[in-house]
Amino acid sequence: MASCFQDVPWKIYLSRMISAWGDRMWMFAVGLFMIELSPGSLKWPAIYGLTQSLAVVFTGSVIGRWVDRSPRWKAARVSLSVQNLLVVTCSVCVAVTFYFKETLVAEVDGWGLTAACSVIVILGTLAHLASVGSSIVVYKDWIAIIAEGDSQTLARMNSTCRSIDLATNMIAPIAVGQVMYFLSHIVAAVTIASWNVLSFFIEYFLWWRIYKEFPNLAVKTSTSEKQPLQVLESGEKDLKPGDQPTADDANVKIESGNGFFAKRLGGFLKSWKIYFSHEVRNAGIGLACLYMTVLGFDSITMGYAYSQGVPESILGILLAVGAAVGLLGSVVFPFLVRCMGVERTGLYGFSLEVACLTLCVASVWAPGTPFDLASVSVSSIADPFAFNNSSTNSTGSYENSPESYTSVILLLTGIILARFGLWVADLSVNQLLQEVDDQIRGTINGVQSSMNMIFDTAKFLLVIACPWPQTFGILVCISFSAVFSGWGFFASYSFMKRGHLLPFHKVVNNIPPEEIHQIKMVVKNPKKDEDEVVRQNIPSTPDM
Repeated sequence: MASCFQDVPWKIYLSRMISAWGDRMWMFAVGLFMIELSPGSLKWPAIYGLTQSLAVVFTGSVIGRWVDRSPRWKAARVSLSVQNLLVVTCSVCVAVTFYFKETLVAEVDGWGLTAACSVIVILGTLAHLASVGSSIVVYKDWIAIIAEGDSQTLARMNSTCRSIDLATNMIAPIAVGQVMYFLSHIVAAVTIASWNVLSFFIEYFLWWRIYKEFPNLAVKTSTSEKQPLQVLESGEKDLKPGDQPTADDANVKIESGNGFFAKRLGGFLKSWKIYFSHEVRNAGIGLACLYMTVLGFDSITMGYAYSQGVPESILGILLAVGAAVGLLGSVVFPFLVRCMGVERTGLYGFSLEVACLTLCVASVWAPGTPFDLASVSVSSIADPFAFNNSSTNSTGSYENSPESYTSVILLLTGIILARFGLWVADLSVNQLLQEVDDQIRGTINGVQSSMNMIFDTAKFLLVIACPWPQTFGILVCISFSAVFSGWGFFASYSFMKRGHLLPFHKVVNNIPPEEIHQIKMVVKNPKKDEDEVVRQNIPSTPDM
């Protein structure tokens, strides 16, 4: 088994690199495709982004539940096949749309181009949902099984996969951007389609080899009796003598007589109930809070910085520096887990992020800030375009530089420094979500994807409500409050698991607080399995 394990990780990492490269190329290119198809308007990019977010909100839990109820290899090959097929089809549609663009614009007063863009949005959204399924199957479930319950091994694998994500996020957009600039959008679309065709066969082979080399992937654990439960490729469970059917087995018979909508609604509600009744809930909510923030290097913050006189060349450099700081956080993560355990590492990550983002809050009132609520009237809210036109000579204009760069420097410095804590916190929570029982791992992570998108959508709604540089300070304060709330939710989870919030390991009467908390849990739950209590309340590595 040891030699098998040593042979598996490189296949995981290679498949992750291939998958991430294709995802990052498509994510970068599709936005530019949509802008090029509707020049002078951000309507279609906005529709595409909003459609994706809402789709994950309403179907993330359903996807996770499907992963839990399906054999691992079946879920992997279906999600991989559907994702690549849809991306290839969508890329071909983009190429055809660009080739016949003039004809489509002339057809039915431009409705031909509208129909083509609608098809691209639908196919791209479905491909994104398939990508969510692939991520849950392999990078949430499989690597947790491969790590065999070793928290340090799982931390190393998560760290490597996240480092690959961050690296490809820096390089892949540059590559596809050169193709689009020096060749054409059609060539770029064909390149992405070709990549997905090639990568499908490589990823399929790698996943198949991993599945065969690690037999435990064919076994899931029964949530009712904590016993191995063989899952056959037919999707049926091989119940051993004396085993009792689980709730899902009963649901199959009950749901067969109900309508399609009733079955889907029941599964949707059950998934959310499982999530909110699980002990990892507060940690997951803490992670979701990090999505409701403009304090990151997204288009919103980049646009604001540009409006404050920061040139494109400097923004590009700052973006690379921020990515490097985030990459450092992902590299350091497994060492922190080995020294402190996952819960304390996550607490440090959230705390570091909150501390760094205080610089962003300070920037709201620093010299050079455009923050001015008095200039925003009721009429400007009703007619934001008129407000923008009347404020061309203000500090927040694109043409004029601010009197002082202190405010924007504090803002960007805080965002860059916070990337370290952000990725440490993100990796910590995601590992906790991976370490739940494998019968509900897909459900928990599916609902978490929906939670993340709910908070992300809330962020965009806030930006729509306060779209001006003069009101960006409001968004900064709300974002900081969201991140601080995330710290609070994770701190409550850490307190529940560790029995205290001390940043170091304190021993009283030769008994660590964690063991005292464990004894209390045993007293409160005398019927609870002792091994389960130990697994849930003692860190995998002793505190130093």
